[in-house]
Amino acid sequence: MSAPGGIVAEGVLVQAMHLYSALVMKPYEQGRNAGLIERTSMGTLPEPLNRDGLGQHFCKTYDRPVLLGRPTANDPLVSEFDRMGEIYDAYVRPFSTPIMNAAVAELSAYIKPDYRLLDAGCGAGRELCRLSRLVPDGEAVGIDLAAGMVNAAHKSARAKAFDNTAFFQSDVGDLPEGFTGQFDLVYSCLAHHHYPDPPAATGEIFRALRPGGYYTVIDAGPEWFVKRSSGLALWADPGWIGFHTPEQFMALFEAAGFENTGWIDLVPGFGIACAQKPI
Repeated sequence: MSAPGGIVAEGVLVQAMHLYSALVMKPYEQGRNAGLIERTSMGTLPEPLNRDGLGQHFCKTYDRPVLLGRPTANDPLVSEFDRMGEIYDAYVRPFSTPIMNAAVAELSAYIKPDYRLLDAGCGAGRELCRLSRLVPDGEAVGIDLAAGMVNAAHKSARAKAFDNTAFFQSDVGDLPEGFTGQFDLVYSCLAHHHYPDPPAATGEIFRALRPGGYYTVIDAGPEWFVKRSSGLALWADPGWIGFHTPEQFMALFEAAGFENTGWIDLVPGFGIACAQKPI
């Protein structure tokens, strides 16, 4: 169990997230849906490709979660998530829903029904299940270093009959060898700030994408938000490492070999950092 101070900190974080969602993000979402707020972006956004996706493979090969069965150097970073796999989704849902609503609208332009997606930090699997609906002839594969999250995500997906899914316990900085060139699009939702080695993770995701594939990170970004929220995140968010600004995301992606790097604003404080692997 968490120490008493940890419980207090996490409670404050949950309250802050829910309050920010109610007072800022949901009104912004309503304004955008009403056409009162224009879409804004920066950088060079990837161009959608007119080609067939990679289809189904992992969901037909692995009908159970694939667990590591061995400790890793980064296990201490996910110990809290291991224990809260079943309840984590309930904590974050009110906060993540407006962000993901806007993200799905943007990602839909890059996803075809037969695409193979990788969720790099799938948590309890709610966002993965949602995106799996967009790929009925493809699949959504989730990874998470916390075994508790992997098991919870698999259980949830199967309970909802999302059979075009598969789940692996994996460090995003050390993906399975069998992932090389196997995905049309890799995304993460509110997970990148937990990556202990962002350059290593970005390099591994580059390897996992097919040529022309897309990498999209849904996370905090604008400098004003990063400055004001990092202190609370450091104190209260288990496993928090650090946020990236849009400019830092683009530099990180370009250093790994990506092109067409950019940023799309979703709601105040959050957006999508995106990039494309050269063809």
